[in-house]
Amino acid sequence: MKKLTVIMLLLLLLFSGSKAKALEKVPYSTYTYTYEGEPIESPHAFVPGRVFDTDELGLGSMREPEDIFVDQEGSIYVADTGNNRILILDNDFETGKSISGFVYEGVEDSLSRPGGIYVTLDGDIYVADTGNARIVKFTSGLECSQIIRAPESTMLPGDFSFIPSKIVVDKASRIYCVSRGNIYGVMVLNSDGGFETFIGAQKVVPNLGERFWRMFMTREQLKRTAKIVPSNYNNIVIDEKGFLYLTSVSSETSQVIQSIQTRSTDNRYAPIKKLNPNGEDVLFRNGFFPPAGDVKIEIAPRGRIAAAEVNYGPSFIVDAALGDYGTYSLMDQKRGKVFTYDSEGNLLFVFGGAGYQPGLFQKLSSIDFDNNSLYALDGMSGKITRFSITSYGEQVLEAIRLTEERKYDASVRAFEDILLKNNNFDMAHIGIGNAMIRRGEYSKAMQYYKNANDVSSYSKAFGYYRKEIIGDFILLIPLFVGGLFFLVSAFFKYSRRYNFSYTSQEIQGRSTLQEIMYGFHVIFHPFDGFYDLKHEKRGGMKGATFFLVCAVAVMLFKEIGTGYISSGTIRQDFNPLISSAVFLGIVILWCTANWCLTSLMSGEGSYKDIYISTCYCLVPMILLVIPSTILSNFVTEQELMFVSFITAVGFIWTALLLFVAVMTTHAYTLGKNIATIIFTLVGMILIAFVMFLFVNLIGRMVTFIQNVYNEVTFRI
Repeated sequence: MKKLTVIMLLLLLLFSGSKAKALEKVPYSTYTYTYEGEPIESPHAFVPGRVFDTDELGLGSMREPEDIFVDQEGSIYVADTGNNRILILDNDFETGKSISGFVYEGVEDSLSRPGGIYVTLDGDIYVADTGNARIVKFTSGLECSQIIRAPESTMLPGDFSFIPSKIVVDKASRIYCVSRGNIYGVMVLNSDGGFETFIGAQKVVPNLGERFWRMFMTREQLKRTAKIVPSNYNNIVIDEKGFLYLTSVSSETSQVIQSIQTRSTDNRYAPIKKLNPNGEDVLFRNGFFPPAGDVKIEIAPRGRIAAAEVNYGPSFIVDAALGDYGTYSLMDQKRGKVFTYDSEGNLLFVFGGAGYQPGLFQKLSSIDFDNNSLYALDGMSGKITRFSITSYGEQVLEAIRLTEERKYDASVRAFEDILLKNNNFDMAHIGIGNAMIRRGEYSKAMQYYKNANDVSSYSKAFGYYRKEIIGDFILLIPLFVGGLFFLVSAFFKYSRRYNFSYTSQEIQGRSTLQEIMYGFHVIFHPFDGFYDLKHEKRGGMKGATFFLVCAVAVMLFKEIGTGYISSGTIRQDFNPLISSAVFLGIVILWCTANWCLTSLMSGEGSYKDIYISTCYCLVPMILLVIPSTILSNFVTEQELMFVSFITAVGFIWTALLLFVAVMTTHAYTLGKNIATIIFTLVGMILIAFVMFLFVNLIGRMVTFIQNVYNEVTFRI
């Protein structure tokens, strides 16, 4: 009996332990994004704690709540929209009050579908009474002290409708109101409810196609064309300094996706803006991607039903919550996730999701911070989830605090501790790099920025490092540059004399050196050069092949030797065989397509002539890509234009030579030559497509034969 009792106790303890572990399990993954836009998991920064239903206090369950606000005392205010009331809860969810009906100036009144709530430092409660198209102000004693209806002003547009949905109030008692259907920006009212102005109006810029078609439309057609209207703001938050954070959802889905994928800092389609008192957007967007929620976005295929759209398209940002030290969180209602950023726009962590477990949401409606706790309101279930910060999350905030307070040595130690838990946290590498720059340790800062793939910061550190290194050799640089120009000039003078002496002699056989040296004559005298290349046999297969091999080697050198600032990424998947095959394939495709076409268009050049002239056209590219690649290792981000210019000159020069080579080799007129080149490019695409089909067909045949062989051997 005793043995049985012991066994039962052990089983009970085991079951209890496994149950505790199950409860501790977080139902979502916390992650960030790499520079390439791939999600990478990180330790949890926030974990779900208590999930509260107001029915526990006898207040009944909430219906379609739309807004949550936590004041400085920790009291929680909820706009219980479906029940036409405001709920006030204490921080421990032990007591609760409600505001629904009230008396103002002796008249009984009530709220109707309140959509937003804001509480001032003095305890005044402002309610966006959306259903009644007004703003209602209550004292800390829950007595109605003011009702603000639609203001009257000659400055208001005739089509303006006052339907306040979200509001905030600054320290001067100015009211900032987001009104439904308002395309003019945020409405600013004085403390008496009088209209002052609109700020932060969304800009509308038609795309190139719309501009093009509008040029040919009549006035009547323009009137019938749907007007392009700016998107509305859907929420507003104010910080202690009076800056406004505004969220919106743009109807231009493709433009939003494009701005994310191109890492654009343009705010036209940005779902979050930070307005200063003048209405200017001053939000920093210095992260890998602009603050816009999800980065890895899938496009919905045609025919998808609306219910499935939650899996596709950009995030649906409908609220923001302000944390400590300049951090802020954006709420994605579409996927039930929270994205937290620092003041520079770097993504710190993402958590949450859609579902029914604690920490997941059926329809996330609003979020707000209280110290290090995040309160999230589910508009479908009518429940409030309190998220608690973890030790990892506290370390991240502490490192940001130390950086903000310019305690760089301490911030380095804090970021190093973070890297012990999450070595993939790019923000930590960037934070250490920033501290290293302030210490004057530029080479170390460069390495940390490189670990985070932060090219701009790397360039800044490299500029300081370069200045430090070349300071002792500054007088030698002009001598080096002058000597280099002298050598280049001397070489081209020698090649000119060499080619001139060669033309003055009757030489039966051409040496390889003579064929190579003639390439430096062709690039400066293309018409005469290509004519003599074909008719006087000044060049040949050996020289052409030499230049082709050099061009392949130069392209490989460009792939391998381009500086990190210029390439913008660390090459880890470089395959020299594939790169060589691609370049050789392009040259062969050009020669083949041009020969096939010119054979039908009375071209005078043979395949050999086309090959030789094409390879000789590569000389400028060879000569200019080499120095531009070397130079790319010694320039900053602001100086890259010089490297790009040198490279562009090389390729444009090669293209011009190719144009002259085709015209001279085949004895074409200008118009016929242009048409030939265009059709040659089209022919290259067709040949490549046919080759792809052929290779694919061969692959399928091999697979079929292999399957038949396996089936036969299996049966035998």
